[in-house]
Amino acid sequence: MVTSKQIDEYLKRVPPLPEALRESLSSLNGRDLSKAAKAASDDPALIYYLKQVVNSAAYGFKQELKDPMQIFSALGTERAKQLLYAYMVESVAPQKWGCFSLGRDDFRNFQLSLMKRWEKIVKEEAMEEKYLSAAAVISAGLIVADAIFSDRSSEVALIRQSGDIDLGTILERVSGFGFETLVEKIAGKWEIDSGVIEVVKLAFAKEECGKAPSCDAARFLHLLLFYELSRPKMLEAGANSFISFNPDFVMPVMERFEEITEIV
Repeated sequence: MVTSKQIDEYLKRVPPLPEALRESLSSLNGRDLSKAAKAASDDPALIYYLKQVVNSAAYGFKQELKDPMQIFSALGTERAKQLLYAYMVESVAPQKWGCFSLGRDDFRNFQLSLMKRWEKIVKEEAMEEKYLSAAAVISAGLIVADAIFSDRSSEVALIRQSGDIDLGTILERVSGFGFETLVEKIAGKWEIDSGVIEVVKLAFAKEECGKAPSCDAARFLHLLLFYELSRPKMLEAGANSFISFNPDFVMPVMERFEEITEIV
């Protein structure tokens, strides 16, 4: 089993927020889009990423956005935060995945699809916009899990021989940590809002959840994450079964989820 010290070593591969990004996020927390854009401008790679993403078909802006201030103004505070965290996730994604058969474009497409559908749900359900960041950070768990599985490949192969076991269970057996714990640790390292972290934890449907707004948000995220991980590319990549679908957990929002996402 991977020790706690080894888990910490894996998490060291996930760097803390760079200074420019930290300053930009701090300004966004203060609702100062101009200052946030100026801080982000100190990181050319970040601005390049933002231009690529916001000018893609996924965002559908009518005019090309070139200037950082244009980008931040068009996105608004919480959508900008979401993309800053998404940039951090993509920046630590491996050039060559060790366990999962994913390319950089495959991973970006997965992340963008997850974020855009989540954004639609948050908007349609009038949730707190801070929850947008949940979809961006949750995919970071795939990166750490891939590193663990790659380094423990013989142990993982042995466990798989014993039956059809989902990746979440395999991860717990070799590391002692669930996928949601990895995501929680990364989110904490990146100083993500505690309310967002709570939604991410609950989204794995391993805890009782009542009628609080965070519970409904978690139910929607549970459904969406299960759907996105079950799409053909993630199935082919072997990166699909990190979440055990819990129909009882999502029943209160199932019909609404299908209505909003048009996924049946």
